[in-house]
Parts: sequence; structure tokens; C-alpha cells
Amino acid sequence: MARIASIVRANAREAVESLRKARLRTLLGLVGVMIGISSVIAMISLGEIAKAQARKEFEALGTDIMVLRKSHDQGSPGHPAGVLEWSHVERLSAEVDSIRLAAPRILGHGSFRYQGRKVGNESIQGVTETFARINQLSAASGRFISDLDVGRFFCVVGSGIAARMREAGAGTAVGELLEVNEHVFTVVGVLDFHQESYALPFQLMANESVFVPMSTAERVLASPEIDVVVTRFDTDAGHDAATDEVQAYLHGKDPGLDVDAVSARQLIAQMESQMRIFTLLLAAVGSISLVVGGIGIMNIMLVSVVERRREIGLRRAIGARRRDIQGQFLVESAILTTAGGLLGVLLGLLATYAICRFIGWEFSISMFSVMSGIATATFMGLLFGFQPARQAAKLNPIEALAGD
Repeated sequence: MARIASIVRANAREAVESLRKARLRTLLGLVGVMIGISSVIAMISLGEIAKAQARKEFEALGTDIMVLRKSHDQGSPGHPAGVLEWSHVERLSAEVDSIRLAAPRILGHGSFRYQGRKVGNESIQGVTETFARINQLSAASGRFISDLDVGRFFCVVGSGIAARMREAGAGTAVGELLEVNEHVFTVVGVLDFHQESYALPFQLMANESVFVPMSTAERVLASPEIDVVVTRFDTDAGHDAATDEVQAYLHGKDPGLDVDAVSARQLIAQMESQMRIFTLLLAAVGSISLVVGGIGIMNIMLVSVVERRREIGLRRAIGARRRDIQGQFLVESAILTTAGGLLGVLLGLLATYAICRFIGWEFSISMFSVMSGIATATFMGLLFGFQPARQAAKLNPIEALAGD
């Protein structure tokens, strides 16, 4: 063991000296490996960070969220599709044991004007008081829609709408009159800025929306059909049990009504599966540049063998065995790629940090990507350095010394 360690140390010293003498060639090899490794590190790290970011969004909303919406597959000739209405879901949480909270939404579109000035042309959402609790909407001033606002022309505006109302001279906006599709509403609340989440299968669009009571939306919107019901279910019951109970309840209300139920846990599982594939694809793309760098290392080592034929012949003449020559070149290749790998890891982490800062994601270091990057660089050095090392070991000492 001591003899092997001594041989490795000697080969390492020789390798470092050879690399030092060929500075330009060494630098080019380092750059090739560094770019390849940094690409893989950045790709894998960004994939892992994206997965963690998506999971964080789900956890912020709560893993007990389940979204109900009318199935697109329902309805057939002679059996028209059912319509999801307020009367179907108003007692959903009271009559279905596994559902703790339920918040339906009627979605429409309209133009918003304040004192004759257009301040928006976005979504009108008919909601209940529970809608704000489930979706974590908070009021910057005033209040949210109340279940007591039955049939009232009250509204709550998003932060973007309120900002444009203030530009038009509305002050705090609360108490002002807002024209919504030719209907005049009194603003009773302004929402805080709400970061849009793309975790769930529906968009809230809170900042640019006007929220009105459900009963009022049924009167002023062209279609009173509910587009989505956001619920929180009892996790002890499980997603499947909650889905079966909800579907049975709605079938009792309308036999032609079928709904799709998607829970946060289902979406997390689907998301993680997709992210794994996405990360593998990113790693594969990054590996292309890694292979190119490896081919560059092989070319550099082949040139080194040609240039050092006399040195190899002299070593063979004074007793060096073929495996000694082969070991020397393998160690040289491994040192070159490992150094490039370490620099590539650093560059990859810096690139990942810069991208995370730009996007606004939380930066984290994936130790798996770091260790795999260094291991890959070392393996690549041995893999792409084997053929040049083998070629050097097969040189005939007499021909090598003769310079043929």
C-alpha cells in the first residue's frame, strides 16, 4: 500500500510539472471541463430549486386544499351536461363531513370606471366571505365581502385597481363608487398586493379583479355558473374519500353533474414527478458540453503523448513499465479534470445564485450536484484519459528515443 501511495505521489508531481510547462494547453483544458461541469451543476441545482419553490408555494396555501370544477367530459346526446350552481354548493361544507370549508366562485369579465375614467378591464369574481380565508386574501383597508351582503352592490377591489383609482383622485378608494359593466358598486374594501400562485389549477388574479357578493354576481353576470369551488378537506379522510363524498353529494343535487377534484397533494406528487424528468433533461443538456470538454481533454492528452515521446522512451529505457507510463498519464488527466471540475462547481453555483437573485427564488446549494460534479469530473478524466495513456504505454522505447 505504501509503495502504491509513493508511486501515485510521484506520478502526481510529474503530472503537475507537465501541466505547468504546457500552460496554454492546460488552461484550455481547464476551461472546457469548467464550462461542462458548471453547466451540469447549474442545470441540476436550478431543477432542485424550482422543485423546492413549487413545493413551498403549495405548503404556503396548505396541503389540505382541494379544487372542484365541472368535468369537461360530462354530457352526451340526450343527456345534457349539468351546471354547477350556487344552490348545489352553498351547504357543501355543512352536509359533507370531509369538507371543512368551501368557497365557490362565479367568474366574469368587465370594464371598470371611476368618475368616467377607465381603471381596469379584468375579472369580476362573485365570491363568499370564506373565499378570502381559503385563498389568504387580506384587506389593506376596509373589509372583504360578507355573507350578509346578500344582493348588495358592494365590491372589493384588488391593489392594482385601487392604485389606478387613487391616481384618478379616489383617496383611499373605500367608500367610493365604481362603475362595473354599467352597474354602480360601492367599494367596501381594498386588498393587499397578492402574489399570484401557479401551484393550483386556477388563477386568482386578485390584484386586477373586482370581487362582488355571490348573489349579486348571479344577477349582473351573463353566466351564473360556478367555474371553481375551492375547499379545505379533512386530511384524515383522505383525498379519495373526500372526492367520492363530494361527487355523491353533487349527484344528489343534479344527476347530470360530474366534477373533477384535484388536491394539493396530488399536484405535489405530479409536480415532483415532472420536476424529476425536467431535472434529468436539464442534466442531459448540460452533459453535452461536458462530453465536448472531455473530448478536448483527450485531444490535449494525445498531443501531450506525441510531444513527450522522447521522455516516454527514456523512462521505458531506464526500467519504467508500461503500467507506470499509463498511470502517469491517467493521473495527469485526472488532476486536470478534477481541477476543472472544482472550478466548474464554483462557477455553476455562482451562475445558479445569479439566476435565483434575478428570478426571485430562494438560493440553496444542492450537495448532490456538487459531489456528483466533482465525481463526474474525475471519472471523465480517467475515461477520456485512458486512450492517450494506453497509447503512451504502448510506445516502443527505441522508436520513441529515435523520434520516429
